[in-house]
Amino acid sequence: MVIITIVGFFAWQIPIKQRYDNLRDQLLEARHFAIHPLDAEAASFLESVRKSWEVHDHECPDSIFSEISSATGLDESVEGVVNFHTHEIPEYSFFNLRRNAEEGVRATTMLVALPISVDNQIYHNDGICFIKLNENLVEVFKDTDEGLGRTLYLKAKNGEQDGARQPATRSESK
Repeated sequence: MVIITIVGFFAWQIPIKQRYDNLRDQLLEARHFAIHPLDAEAASFLESVRKSWEVHDHECPDSIFSEISSATGLDESVEGVVNFHTHEIPEYSFFNLRRNAEEGVRATTMLVALPISVDNQIYHNDGICFIKLNENLVEVFKDTDEGLGRTLYLKAKNGEQDGARQPATRSESK
C-alpha cells in the first residue's frame, strides 16, 4: 500500500512537472536580464536621458508593477523590479508544491510582462534602475515617497531640441 501511494504521488505530479518545466524552458529561451551597476557611464547616460529626452509616460505609483507585485508577492520597489527582471525559476520540486505554484505564477507573469531590451541589462543603483527598451526608448524606475515611480523616456526626433517638441509658429500652423 505504501509503494502504491508513493508511485501514485509521483505519477500525479508528472503532468504538473511537465507544464512547469515547459514554462521554465520558455523563460530560459526568452530574454534574460543581467544586473549592470549604475557606474559612471550608465549614470551619465541616464542623466542625459532625463535632461534631454521627452517624457512619454509617467506614473507614480506604477500601476503595472503594482499588478505584477500583487501576482508575484514582490515588493513594489526598485529592488522588486530588479528581482522580477533577473529572477531565475528553480527546477521543479516534487516535495515543495507551494514553491512550485508560486514560481509557476511568477514564470507566467514574467513571460507576459518582461520587456524586450536592446542589451538585456537592468542598470541599477540604490533606489533607481533603468532598462534600454530600444535605442530611442528608456524605462526608468525610481523609489519615491509616493511609491514606485515609472517614467518612459522617448528620444527626441531629429530637429527637436532638448527632448521637447518645438511649438509650431503661427505661420506654420496656418
